[in-house]
Amino acid sequence: MSDLTAERLNGINVGFAVVGVLLTGWLVLAELFLEPTCPPLLGVPACYVVLVGYVVALAGAWLQPARTADALLLSGAGAVTAIGLWFSLNELAGSLECPTLEGLPMCFVSLFAGVSMLAVDQLRRRRFVAAA
Repeated sequence: MSDLTAERLNGINVGFAVVGVLLTGWLVLAELFLEPTCPPLLGVPACYVVLVGYVVALAGAWLQPARTADALLLSGAGAVTAIGLWFSLNELAGSLECPTLEGLPMCFVSLFAGVSMLAVDQLRRRRFVAAA
């Protein structure tokens, strides 16, 4: 952990967000051009909202240490986490079906990515922001 820096932690969050944008972008393209694949969230395909969350989180991670970066990262990753949790619980309860990638429900992936981004950001804040 001695090589761990704030920049590396931000890089991890950028990585999570980029992968999220790519995978969710694939779902959005499938939703637009192939067939409906995403369950609705307040009348809108959930993958649209999740894509916005990943883009906002990516902007927040990319812009660190700018003043608004923390708010962007927290709101984007928080939205991804909340939506991922809601749909994961409903997937497990059998009340809806999340789109899958190689058999893995994408809502589980979003939940994992969102929680990971929030945890990595908390580690960065505790280790580097509090020490500054």
